[in-house]
Amino acid sequence: MTVKIFGQLGDIIGTNLIQVNDIVNTTELVTNLQSKYPALKNAKYKIAVNRNIIQSNTTLQHDAEVALLPPFSGG
Repeated sequence: MTVKIFGQLGDIIGTNLIQVNDIVNTTELVTNLQSKYPALKNAKYKIAVNRNIIQSNTTLQHDAEVALLPPFSGG
């Protein structure tokens, strides 16, 4: 599955797209990403699945559209 990375999170990870395999839910995704990119442990971000920001652990289908979103403000 492809995970899109936005804003300063891309600077932390070093890219705007990453591939992950065999991830079944968003809790597992966060654990996996934080082990590969320890600086994410201190970063604030939200996870969007299929263009919806999620609030709790969510099951991920292999074709899910997943994105990490840094804090943002609108006007």
